[in-house]
Amino acid sequence: MNDMSIITDEHFNQFIDDSKWLQRNYNEIIKEFNLEFVAIRNHKVVAHHKEMNEFERELKQNNIAILDVVVEFIRDKRNEV
Repeated sequence: MNDMSIITDEHFNQFIDDSKWLQRNYNEIIKEFNLEFVAIRNHKVVAHHKEMNEFERELKQNNIAILDVVVEFIRDKRNEV
């Protein structure tokens, strides 16, 4: 799929499921990916990088559309502004 994909119910449900998974597993993910952008699909980190440009490049190299993943910048929530 490309970035202009139509969001289907299946995609939306997977996005919600992956979002919930990320929140449940945030404490484990932060240990490995603190201060990085991560892309989650099917309960897995499929791309990550500290720099947005490199993160986007990794997604593109792996043929992963931004609309097919949950994207989050991982950081210690205690430091939220």
